[in-house]
Amino acid sequence: MKLKFAAAAAIMMVSGVSLSFGLATPEKSVQPADKAAVVPAQEAQVKQAKDILSRLARQDGYMDEVLKILNTAKTKLTARDISALSLRLTMIQGNLDKVAVLNKTQFAETRPGLNLSAYTKTILSYSARINKKAARVGLLSAALGAKNGKTEMRDAVSSRGGEIRGKNITQLLEEQQAVKQLSADVKSFKSSAARLTAASKRLYIISK
Repeated sequence: MKLKFAAAAAIMMVSGVSLSFGLATPEKSVQPADKAAVVPAQEAQVKQAKDILSRLARQDGYMDEVLKILNTAKTKLTARDISALSLRLTMIQGNLDKVAVLNKTQFAETRPGLNLSAYTKTILSYSARINKKAARVGLLSAALGAKNGKTEMRDAVSSRGGEIRGKNITQLLEEQQAVKQLSADVKSFKSSAARLTAASKRLYIISK
């Protein structure tokens, strides 16, 4: 019986397990393999996080350009200028929506042990900053709308020659329409910026 027990124990050790008090327990030698598997996963996640950061940095720069135009009090924006701002915001919004999708993808793939918090914290910081700038754009575009309101149109109608500040009624109508479109685009943009910030926050929390 002792020989049979020793033979059984030897078979179990060859199979990669040890025999202790009649119970088979896994050898700890498999742990290094698990750790090695984390490395490529971490490299892939870091690469994706850097891509997200690069995209956000570009959008942050674009937002600065938009704010610079709206903040310039001396600049008299034409209908074409205002429409160009709308197009710029729509472009930035599309890029932010793509980043939000990337955030969700990384959220689904992130697991403990990948050490991504340094990257995801910066992603959240950029997202929050863009969100604040979106709010600022909203305030400035509202002020722009006030300047191109009904009072200016009324003054143009009642003025001699139907002009005010060198603009005729047709030009004022075009500006009002452009401002109205800008207001709608800003509202949509702010929603995308808020969703991005929320997605970035969830990603940061799970990566800690």
